[in-house]
Amino acid sequence: MLITDMNSPDFNSYASVNDCRAYAAARGFTLPTDDAAVEPLMFQAMDWLEGRKWKGVPRVFGQNLAWPRAYVNRDHYIICSDVIPKQVIGAQCRLAVEAQTIDLLASNQNGQEVLSEAVSGVVSVTYSEFSRDIAPSFPAVDALLRGLCVGAGQIAIVRG
Repeated sequence: MLITDMNSPDFNSYASVNDCRAYAAARGFTLPTDDAAVEPLMFQAMDWLEGRKWKGVPRVFGQNLAWPRAYVNRDHYIICSDVIPKQVIGAQCRLAVEAQTIDLLASNQNGQEVLSEAVSGVVSVTYSEFSRDIAPSFPAVDALLRGLCVGAGQIAIVRG
């Protein structure tokens, strides 16, 4: 069950099913009609988001999720530590849409698609020569999260 109240000890989702449905409808995407089928997609999206390296620090030590955060500066504006940015909510919704057709956190060998496996005394695995060795990318999500994450090749600098 999705709990979107950030003050709840069981807080586990930035977006509600209704948020996700509104996001998808506005962009011409479809989602399952049953809310119970949408929730696992949203949890997969949360798992992907929780793997990001975010700017700032968690608002409260030991909180369940990365957001809300303090000391986040985006485009020269400080984001209040008592809100979840609409871009983060939108990113969860977009990733939930994507999760219908792709494993957001694929964990197979080197990211390559397995074409066949055989066990007959010796294990044999054949990988596609056309599959990629990198995780899937989501340019629309990257655009939403611009300025909220510490990107590749960047380091977080803190004053001691």
